[in-house]
Amino acid sequence: MIGRDIREWRKHNRYQTQADLQVELGVKSRGTISAWENSDEPIPRTLHLALEALERLPDLRQVLGRRMTAKEKTALKIRS
Repeated sequence: MIGRDIREWRKHNRYQTQADLQVELGVKSRGTISAWENSDEPIPRTLHLALEALERLPDLRQVLGRRMTAKEKTALKIRS
């Protein structure tokens, strides 16, 4: 996964803002999330593992958000 994939991951998993993901990951600066989302570099392995855990184990989430259904994902693509 590269940094630019994080924005799509965040929206797919219903983290509406970078601040939501910042809180969820315990990152001190929203700028860090922004830098990741604007990068073409591979993300750190620890970040990849954290994102996988949040996606696969929704009970770990502290910020409200849920994974999009297939129907919602299709609707989002149509509007884009």
